Parts: sequence; structure tokens; C-alpha cells
Amino acid sequence: MGSLGVTSVIRFVALSLLPLCLACILARGVEPANPARRLRVGVVQMALGRTIAEKQQRILAGISSAAARDVRVVVFPEGALRGIDGDQPALVEQAVSAIRQAAREAKVYVVFGGATYSMKLRREANWMQVIGPDGREVFRYEKLYDNHRATMPGVFLIDGIPCSAIICADRWLRGVEEIPIQQGAQVSFELSCNFATEWVAPFGWYWYVPRALRNNVWVVFANTGNKVSGAPDDPAARHELRHGHSAIIAPDGRITAAARDDVEAIVVADLDVSQATRTAALTRAAHPALRKFWEAGATLQRGGTVEAPSLKPLTAAEADITLATAQVVDDLPSMQTILARARATNADLVVFPARAIDETALPQLQAAARDHRMTVVVGTEHRRAGQRYNSAFVIGPDGSLLTRYDQLSATPPFQPGDDPSAMWFRVKGVPAVVTIGEDTLWTELAELAAVAGAQIHVHLDRDPANDPEAALRRLQVWSNLASFQTFTATANVVGSAIWDDLRDAEERRAEVQGLPRPNTGAVEVYSPFSANLVVRAGPNAPFITATRHVGARNRYHPARTSNFNPQMDAWYRFGAAIVCPEEPTRP
Repeated sequence: MGSLGVTSVIRFVALSLLPLCLACILARGVEPANPARRLRVGVVQMALGRTIAEKQQRILAGISSAAARDVRVVVFPEGALRGIDGDQPALVEQAVSAIRQAAREAKVYVVFGGATYSMKLRREANWMQVIGPDGREVFRYEKLYDNHRATMPGVFLIDGIPCSAIICADRWLRGVEEIPIQQGAQVSFELSCNFATEWVAPFGWYWYVPRALRNNVWVVFANTGNKVSGAPDDPAARHELRHGHSAIIAPDGRITAAARDDVEAIVVADLDVSQATRTAALTRAAHPALRKFWEAGATLQRGGTVEAPSLKPLTAAEADITLATAQVVDDLPSMQTILARARATNADLVVFPARAIDETALPQLQAAARDHRMTVVVGTEHRRAGQRYNSAFVIGPDGSLLTRYDQLSATPPFQPGDDPSAMWFRVKGVPAVVTIGEDTLWTELAELAAVAGAQIHVHLDRDPANDPEAALRRLQVWSNLASFQTFTATANVVGSAIWDDLRDAEERRAEVQGLPRPNTGAVEVYSPFSANLVVRAGPNAPFITATRHVGARNRYHPARTSNFNPQMDAWYRFGAAIVCPEEPTRP
């Protein structure tokens, strides 16, 4: 059973943002109320069942057990109300009525998922409801991965607290995951029924911790478990094995409470809502380079229209690409030696960390790149007009400077950059981008670059923290950054890594359909629903390389975007034009 967790006393003062939150809610027709400051949430990690009646009884029992712990909000996974007889509307309606009555009697909110047969779609489709303490429906939405034309979900209130919700795979649709947070949601609920293979132990809660961090909101993850650990309810149906690990995650990324295994449990935590400042989310949306993108998303989500240019993704001839990272800083002779070593391994691109050298040393590094006919990305502190910038310089194999990108997400003492199009360059003709520092949490940059055609992503950091918690946090964040069908190098002073998500579609299809896993090459950590960790640097291996075959184009869009969320197609095209307004002229 999950442990009882209570939030820390660290609080972020953000009351000045509350009027904006409520204004956004009013714009969507949600009646505001005086919000509670604390909210006790209980996640019921329940196992699969065969019939609607069986699932109804489990839900009612879960409400009773959670209410006994003074829980105000009881949360169940995706498809909690689901059964082989879900094609009988009367049975489903009777079960929902029973849940309403239980919520009213216990004076709790109930957040739960269901699945019923859709005559329109001619298959089963998932949905979710929020029932209030008076037994009335507060919120409902249909999973877009099942019903692509369903209404986009927005913000709802629980005791006056703005909230949002995601059903499982809809987490990969940014309009579902993050636009409601931009509109004021301070608690993000996700109801899932994840395959067992979606839990990748070395990465932990790799989708949920970064969501909390990049938005500064509470994340409540409710997942399906098993009656017996490691065993599906039906021994003949191994695909029904689920991974559990439901969790409640604080706005600073801490795991406040969690089920540490895959069996049935109840996870309880008290949420200090004042911690959910949404500061990071609002900072991203207010950046001059991204403000119009987020405004366009909100317009489309409300059913409006946006003028967006047509999209012609960048392409290239297929090529074998070898990426290399080197954890070398403040040592130009060692960097020059590294380039010679990289040439011996046939590396095409060598990446050094952020602020690895002084800008005055660039000419010497350019000469070394020219001598070894190699593309180099290196971080420096760039000064311009009395201002300091955390910058990345890309050096071509002829020694020329291909581009200089200034970190968009920079904070003092550095000035934020203002030109995302400076991210772009090419390696053997393959479109590539570079990001720096906290850009790693600004994953709209990585996603929109992939939509525009990037197939290589290089990220520079300079974070020396290497305790287990910090190392895990980096892996979780980098895993998100690299999961847009790119070949990715993340260079840092410790723990540098190379990631591969190029065969994302094949890996997912194999898991869903029970097919053999594709041969993606040797990896340190295989993760079929995110990027694979190919190789990681260590104390005795500060220089690492990996090779992958890169195809003619990145197929992330529209396969993972507009195909599932056609209402937002213009948003992706609009955003791609912002980060890559035209074919890069740089070599």
C-alpha cells in the first residue's frame, strides 16, 4: 500500500497570479469560487475487472476506503468503469448513478475513467468524469486518442481549485496536457491504464516529474495495478499486465506519495495548492518567441480559428550519423585531443557542455574542427552590448561558424535569447537543432523542431549535481526532450548521454500488438514509449559515441500530432513556422 505523504513547508508566493487564473477560467465559462488552500487526494490503484458490475463494486469500495482516510478527492484510473458488457448503456448508467450516490454520501469528489462501446466510432472508447460531493457531474471529456474529433478538455474546479485532466495517451497531446494549465489549472490529473512495459525502472516517473517541473503544478497520476504482482488477472492475456506506480508529484518534482509496485493500493497526500504557482508555465508562454504560439493554442482549443502557413518539413538524404559527447570544459588542449580521437571513431558531430570554453578560444577550436573535418557544438558565454548570454556555437567541418544560438530560457545573470530559428544547422545534410540549459524543460521547442523536420537534437548543460536524485531527474527530463523521433545528444559535465527515438512508431506498435521488438541497436535502457538511452558517460568514460541510421525525414508530424488531434493542426504548423520560419541557409 502506498505511503501517506504530506507536502513540504516550502511555499512559492504566487497570489498575484490568482486573478489571471480566474480570468482564464471565466473566459471558459467555469464559475469561480474561493479556492481551498489544501486538498487531500487519494488515488485508488485498482486492478482490471471483467464486468461493469465487478468494476462498480471495486469503485464503491475504493470510495469508502479513501473517505475513511478523510480524503476529499478520490481518483481512479482510466477505464475503472469498464467491462465486457460495456456495450449495454443501461448497465453503465446504473453504475454511474451508484457512483454519484456514493460520492454524495461520502461528501467527496470522485474522478474516474470509463470505457463504453461507441456506435459512431464502432469500437470501445475511453472517457472520464468528475463527480462532485453533491453527486452532480462536474466535468467530462472523451479521450482524443480514441475519438480524435472529441471536444478539447479545459479547466474544472474542485473546491474552487482550478484543475485539468488527461486520459493516458492524451499526455502526448500538448493541447490536452498543457493548455488547461495555461488557463489556470494548478492540479493536473492523469488517469491511465499503462502497459507493464511503460514502467522503465531506471527512469522512474519519467512523464510525470517533468510535467510538474515545467509547469510548477501538482501532478496526480492514477494507474491500473494487478491483484497479484507481476501477474495479469487473466493468465492467458499477458497484454493485460499493468505497472501500477500511481503517484502524487509536487510542483518542484518531488514524489510526495506513491505506490512503489504494481499491486492494488491507495495513495494519499495533502496538496498545498499555494505551491502550484504555474510560474514556469507562464514564463514559457510569456516569452516573446513563444507568446503567439500559446495564444494560438488557446484560441484553437476554444474552437476558434488561426491562420497558419502550410508546412513543408525539412528533409535530407538518408545517412549514418555518429554522435559524440565529451565532458571536457575549460581545457582547450584536451578538446583538440578529443576531436582527433573522435575522427578516429568516424564521429560526425562532437558536442561539449554549456560554457565549456571562453569565446576567445573559438578560433582555435574552429581550426581543429577544420583539420579533422568535423562538426562541433560548444557552449560559451557570449557578451553583446554589455549583456551576457548562455550561448552555443556550431562549427562546421570547414571551420566556419554555422550558427550561434542564445538560450531562450536563460535567467540572470544571462539574458534570454529571442531567436529560436538560430537553433538550426545540418550534419551531413540532416536537419539538426541545439538547445541549452533550462530549454530542456521547454519541450515545445523540441516538439516544434521535430514537426519542422529536425532529426538530430543536441542539448548542452552544465549541472554538476550528481547525487542519485539529481541524476534521475536529469534522465527523466532528458528522456522527455529526446522523445520526438530524433537522435539526441545531451552533453553535461556529468552523466552525458546519447538517445535514440528514431524508430518510435515501430517500438510502440510492437508493444501494443504483442509483436517482437524491432532491432534498434544496442542500448543501455530500452524504453518503448519514450527515447531509448543508448549510452551514458561515466567517471571512466567521459567520451561516448553512438551511431544510428537516420531516414529522409522526421515522421513525428502528423503521425503523433494532428492525426490524433486534428483540431490543433494549425497550432503545430503555426509553431513550426515560429521556430523554423524558412529553410535554414546555414550549411
